[in-house]
Amino acid sequence: FFFGMAKRSWSTWAFFLCLWLSINADERVTICKNPDTNPQTITISSLDLPAYFEQGAYLGRCPSEDADSPDVEVPNICSQMSLPVCQCPATYNWLDGEQLCGTHCMAVGEGICYLGHETYGQPSTARCGKWECDFGHVRCRRPDFEPVRAPDCNNQNEDGEDVTVVFSKKGRVRSLHRHLLEVFCFSSTGTPVRCSPPPAESPSASPSESPSASPSESPSPSEFSSPSPAECPYVCEDLPVCQCPEDYDYTSFGEVCDTHCMEQDEYYCHPGKGNSFLPCSRLECGPGQIRCRRPVVDPTAPPPRNPRTFFLARGGESCDDACGAVGTVCDHDLVQEAALSPAHCQDILEHLGKTTHLGGLYEDDSTGCTYHPRAPGWYELFKKDGQSTCSARTEDLDRLRVCACQNLREERHFDDLSELGDQNFCLDASDTVATVQGRVSLGTGAGNGGAFTCNCVELCELHSLTESTVSLTNYENRGATNDFRGTILQITVNFLNTIAGAIFTFDASSALEIHSGGTASFTAAATFTGSGVFRAREGSTVSFSSASTFQIATEVSGQFLVESEQVSFEEVVTLTGSNALMDVRSGSRIVASRTVTVSSSSEIRGTSGTMQFDGGLSMASSSVMSLTSTTVSVSTWSASSSTMSFDGSTVTSQTWSMSSSTVTIGTGTAMSVSGGAQLDASTMTLSSSTSTFTSVQASTLTNGGTIQGRGGCNMQFTGGLQTTSSTMDLQQSTVGCGHLQMSSSTLSASSSTTVTASQVTFSQTTVQMTSASFTSSGTMSDDGGSLTFTTSTIVVTSTFTSTSSSYSLTGSSMTVTQHTITSTTITLTDVSSQFLLDGSGAGGGSLVGSLASGAVFSGLGFLRHRTGLLRLIAGSTIGCGMQLSPSAQIVRRARALQQTDLTTTNPAVTACGNSIGATTVASG
Repeated sequence: FFFGMAKRSWSTWAFFLCLWLSINADERVTICKNPDTNPQTITISSLDLPAYFEQGAYLGRCPSEDADSPDVEVPNICSQMSLPVCQCPATYNWLDGEQLCGTHCMAVGEGICYLGHETYGQPSTARCGKWECDFGHVRCRRPDFEPVRAPDCNNQNEDGEDVTVVFSKKGRVRSLHRHLLEVFCFSSTGTPVRCSPPPAESPSASPSESPSASPSESPSPSEFSSPSPAECPYVCEDLPVCQCPEDYDYTSFGEVCDTHCMEQDEYYCHPGKGNSFLPCSRLECGPGQIRCRRPVVDPTAPPPRNPRTFFLARGGESCDDACGAVGTVCDHDLVQEAALSPAHCQDILEHLGKTTHLGGLYEDDSTGCTYHPRAPGWYELFKKDGQSTCSARTEDLDRLRVCACQNLREERHFDDLSELGDQNFCLDASDTVATVQGRVSLGTGAGNGGAFTCNCVELCELHSLTESTVSLTNYENRGATNDFRGTILQITVNFLNTIAGAIFTFDASSALEIHSGGTASFTAAATFTGSGVFRAREGSTVSFSSASTFQIATEVSGQFLVESEQVSFEEVVTLTGSNALMDVRSGSRIVASRTVTVSSSSEIRGTSGTMQFDGGLSMASSSVMSLTSTTVSVSTWSASSSTMSFDGSTVTSQTWSMSSSTVTIGTGTAMSVSGGAQLDASTMTLSSSTSTFTSVQASTLTNGGTIQGRGGCNMQFTGGLQTTSSTMDLQQSTVGCGHLQMSSSTLSASSSTTVTASQVTFSQTTVQMTSASFTSSGTMSDDGGSLTFTTSTIVVTSTFTSTSSSYSLTGSSMTVTQHTITSTTITLTDVSSQFLLDGSGAGGGSLVGSLASGAVFSGLGFLRHRTGLLRLIAGSTIGCGMQLSPSAQIVRRARALQQTDLTTTNPAVTACGNSIGATTVASG
């Protein structure tokens, strides 16, 4: 009968063992006599047990017998923990040779039992000395094997009889496991009977977990509800915790039951089989299934620590090894906490990103909470002797243990921000680094503190659930990462970073502010990241002497000094206020990938550095840029009411738009605008022979704007220049232009200035040139202009068209290839002045010039006609000397040649044998 129940649960075995003892009260039993003085194993009648128990005897063989004793394993295994009752086939013989063994190995649910294997590296020839079981199998005890010690108890059973309570010897050593058999009693006549539960102070009453047929969570008296009477004879505390589908409701006929049947490998549960129609009364489980208890969360159990406290060591590595590798020591308390229960272990592993479905409690070693990746993911809690130690290692390299280091984290909480004071993170009493992470949790509102020093080599945190403002005198960073959440940190004296590669992270409600009189020094590379703001307030000074990166917005109202290396801005930068200064010093560099805005009298200054504004530069409201020996590149550059001066610098921009601004391109400066320059009511001055300006695409000068050239400067408007109501003031300058278009403007050129254009269009424009050269390689046209040339040369290599304009040439020469002149007066004020109609390339019969109505030539100079035909139209007047070269053969006229054409103080016409009309003019 006993072995025919091989497939029932171990708790059922416990129940039937009690019944068997009560039925077979006069059987022969083996006891250990005089265990404390002279241990002897003897066999007696069960009716004599009470007398021997009074003398200190207990059931089973004595543990001190020789190695061939079948129960030599008791002190090695059974005295350390309670084992489940073996569930073996009825044909299993329990023998090792001829010796009957007390403990064996079993494969739960498979109906397989065996003696076990010799411990690796410790071979044993003793019978019953093979302790090792295959992976996934458990050590169990023979159903009739239970060594116990029986102290007097003077208890009573349910019938009022005086009985002696028999406790498990193994329960007296604070085993991690609960004794699996129900407590049984002996009446005064020696008959074993069931009895009431033992007193609370009894050693067996201390809670410990039952090893189950499948891994289970650590039970404690508070973890399960009281079972209904129908559900006992099970001892519910001894059952494994059910592992059922999430939607399983644990009910039977509408009522919640405390025990159920589970088929663990299939994640299948049911209330039980049977014929009863009462709730929770069907207790039988199917083949391969075991009885289990409903899981109930203990509301008093402490939650696991922040999972960031824990980490997974490598396979085969102890926590001592893992912590020692980073210069720290294992935190024994946290390792014990992770091993508090399988549930805690599973929760920590899931927070560490591991998916687990199966797991439980084991006694192979003391590695505590571990993770095994075999399908479907296992949380395995190993607690040999009820302990989890820092030094324990696992031989399975795939199994990873959960560790925590003593110096991992320090936390401080300040609900009252007025109590901040001075804070030194992560230091012990001897001022050595004790923790690698630290957090200060802040309450709501604002508060003042003293000096904060982050010594945490990994992480310093200032966190607030709501936005808090904290004003500190000093903040010194010596850690890798500083994390600010919900915190506006204000520094009044000094912020110092000396750790290379330091990271400062800000959420959207956080900021770092250096206040008036405060300084911030970054002597090592730093990165500002997140979505917060860095602010250098008015009166503050921030300096960088190592490469740093801003991935958050930057606001500067004080001084921002880049003393060496590169500072990169990946978010917008704003300079505002008369005391705002960004100073890029010798050998340093700034790179801004987003827009930099400079306003309200703020300044960008550079000396022998580099500035790269890839996201554009916007200047306004009396802002200033002053560069010396600096290289600057700008994508899109706009300035309004601003001042810029460049000396010895190289300045490039894709587009350049100035409004009411002043730009000085000084000595040794080359400025190039690839997309064209727009100067509106602005002044651009080039001051020396080494000052150059190039605009590749069309540029404009409008609304009173001025371009000034001095000292031999060079300006090239390759894409053309269009001016409106503006001035070009050129002295000792060289100007090259595509199409020069001037409307209601003034062109003043002197002192050997050279102006060259591919095409010239003047409208209502005043031109004053002295000792200058003006050349149009294409056409030149003017309308309503006033043009004065003194000792200058004007060349138009294509057609010259003038309407309603006035020209005055003194000591000057104007040469055109062809012309059409209408209502324009050209005065050749002295004999050295001339207007030459070149007619280059025209045949003798080609029309090259036309003097239309209102066209007037006058003065002491000469109108010279080199080749081609000149047409005189009614209303035109030649009131100056006229010279016709031999190629100017014919003058076709639309009017008669008048006497006034020939009456001048100089010889009127030099025909040199040419004909005027039909009349041949004799030589001289």
